Amino acid sequence: MRSRNEITEMISGIFLVLGIHILVWIILEFLSFIIVNLLSIYSIAQILAILIFSIGLSQLLYVVPIIFWLRRQQRWGLMKGVIIGAVLTALLNGGCWILILSVSR
Repeated sequence: MRSRNEITEMISGIFLVLGIHILVWIILEFLSFIIVNLLSIYSIAQILAILIFSIGLSQLLYVVPIIFWLRRQQRWGLMKGVIIGAVLTALLNGGCWILILSVSR
């Protein structure tokens, strides 16, 4: 029964990271709208693309503290799920960057 509980916590951790990514995306979209209106140099599509595609690295700002907090709480299954979600995000983000850079050449 313990392994089933750990699996559900791991899945919950993956969805926790996904939910945080969605919140960060909404915040970044709002910030890009403000930047475009203040600077009027870049288009909103350019700034949004830069901010969204950099989520692979920017996730370190909120994933690492969550991992340390879950470790302190001894919620191992949830911590493993957060790590899996962060790794999947980094891999998908890296693949998108490779695709974009190969098309733009």
